[in-house]
Amino acid sequence: MKATLDLSSLSGKAVLLVDDEEIVTDVIREVLSPAVELLETATNGEEALAKIMEMDFDFILLDIEMPKMNGMELYRYVKEIKPHLLERIIFITGDTETALTRTFIMKSECRYLDKPFMLRDLFRVMISLP
Repeated sequence: MKATLDLSSLSGKAVLLVDDEEIVTDVIREVLSPAVELLETATNGEEALAKIMEMDFDFILLDIEMPKMNGMELYRYVKEIKPHLLERIIFITGDTETALTRTFIMKSECRYLDKPFMLRDLFRVMISLP
């Protein structure tokens, strides 16, 4: 018998999903939307920054490699303008093979998931955040 996750703590939460891969966005949107109150998406850091300026999200699911402004650049902007949001960032990336990315994520102290990841792992990380 498989144990199910209690997602009730996600109810009423606002999530910003920042990823340029349409399939990733579609799958996460499909499974996460019923559990949260609001799910906004952005395909790059510039779009995400504009949304972050308008609202403090409860979770920011952030890819690293994207066009225009990547996840590392967006993280640096958030650190300057809204540092209280840093603990809400969860990096979702397929780029942890490079030393630069690994070092960056470790120094950020943000949680992260390597792509491809299981959706239950995403839920586990989200419900473990304060």
